[in-house]
Amino acid sequence: MEQDKKKAELEQERMLAQEKKLEQEEESVMEIELEQEEEFKSIENEIESSEVLEKKKRREVIFEMALFFVLGILLGVTIKTEAVKRITIGFNDYQINQQAERYDVSDLKKKLDEQIAKQQAQQELQQAPIEQ
Repeated sequence: MEQDKKKAELEQERMLAQEKKLEQEEESVMEIELEQEEEFKSIENEIESSEVLEKKKRREVIFEMALFFVLGILLGVTIKTEAVKRITIGFNDYQINQQAERYDVSDLKKKLDEQIAKQQAQQELQQAPIEQ
């Protein structure tokens, strides 16, 4: 009987040792699974964060392009309106109003010649009585 008790005790000890080993293995498996889950979550977060950053960058680029487009349109309209006000070169030149203050060079030359002739005549008249 004592041998049966010893065998039973040995078997119980073996069973306890095996149960402890199984528990340790289960714990190690659980730890490994937890580590893998954490790594997977961190990788997912990195991927999501990189995707979010890419989406934000893309939105910013689209927004900047839209602003440049609007700015270009506004500058174009402004430059065109100012150019229309000031630049008058082209096939519509014949439609430009002629200014009233135009100078006729030949008429001015005739008037100057007449004035010079009158001045010379007056000088001659003044010098003629002095000589007599």
